[in-house]
Amino acid sequence: MDDLAKVPLPSANPSARAVGGAWSVLAVAVVAQVGYSVLEQGIPLLTGFIQTDLGISAFRAGLAVSSFLIGKIFGSYAAGVAADRVGERRVLVGGGLATAALVVTSMLLPVPWLFLLLALAGLASAAATPAGGRLVLLAFPANRRGLVLGIRQTAIPVGGLIAAAVLPWVAHAHGWRWSFVVAAAFTAVAVLPLARTRVRSIDSGHPAREPGSPGRSPLRDRNVRLLTIWGCLLVTGQFALLAFFALDLHRGANLSLAAASLLLVVAQATGIAGRVLWGAASDRILSRGRKPLLVVLTATGLLSALVLFVTPRSAPLPVLVAVAALAGLALIGYQGLWITMVAEAAGPARVGAATGFAVTFVIAAAALTPPVYGLVADLAGSVRAVWGALSVALALAFVPALLVEERPSRA
Repeated sequence: MDDLAKVPLPSANPSARAVGGAWSVLAVAVVAQVGYSVLEQGIPLLTGFIQTDLGISAFRAGLAVSSFLIGKIFGSYAAGVAADRVGERRVLVGGGLATAALVVTSMLLPVPWLFLLLALAGLASAAATPAGGRLVLLAFPANRRGLVLGIRQTAIPVGGLIAAAVLPWVAHAHGWRWSFVVAAAFTAVAVLPLARTRVRSIDSGHPAREPGSPGRSPLRDRNVRLLTIWGCLLVTGQFALLAFFALDLHRGANLSLAAASLLLVVAQATGIAGRVLWGAASDRILSRGRKPLLVVLTATGLLSALVLFVTPRSAPLPVLVAVAALAGLALIGYQGLWITMVAEAAGPARVGAATGFAVTFVIAAAALTPPVYGLVADLAGSVRAVWGALSVALALAFVPALLVEERPSRA
């Protein structure tokens, strides 16, 4: 596979001014992603408030919340193609402002329109990952992409933490509609700095690349397909951890749900660190390619699932903390390395389309994870069975990881 050879490599000694400009691009990309994530991860936190205020069933309240995610599934690939054709800044700014406007409008309408407007808002918000990833990729040389894309991916859980800290309190004091307004304002304000940001190449000071044709479909790219399958398997670990870890400890270790959720915070923290560390480590061994780290990450994920399965729930609290930390490092921290490899496999002309293609399937896998693993727990009569099923899924992830063909890039 020669696709990695298509990624242009800037000169080895970039000017300090150019590097400073690239880090500025990263900063505004992170801020934009935080804004998108406050809204995306904040809406599910308001399910109970929506149900109580509107007097609807839990199913209908859940449908309202999931409408946003459904829209994002259908919008990711189109957003990536648009980023390749018309430019990532336009897509990010336009998508953020459209998302904010649709969310604010949705709160003013009856329930059936609420579903539709939130789905359309999710469609618009799909711009975040493919366009944001492309923006950062084109601003940095190959030997820094793992680090900077990992840093960018940390904006997603950071946005979730902000949402958890702010939106429920606003909903409690003023109602869920005002929480929608606050979240939408976060998104709109966060994308505005992008309007004045210009991506420049490291070595020449000229625009990194003018928008153009996205080239062939990522479906025809073997590496992109394999990395998409790998991402779908790994994301089941992330959402299994978020959905079932606290519940498992509550039932098996007699911890309160509140106390068990604190261990999930540990996993989130190491996951944030992992998104940076895995990508940065792959930069250090770039001359040998990023694939070795992909395999190591897969092994670490499998190890964490097995440890979750075999660790006695009567284990001391420090042991449970260590288990949570290991699980977060791999099962939440995988995204920085993954998104870097997808982007580089595609080449600069198809970064947006390839990332959007991969994210479409990964989001779908994430949405299916709680019900599928929940069924496993129901059939087995134990939440611990989730980690056994996850171990099987992560063992299967070695197949696409080992089949990826990579041509090492020079740093």
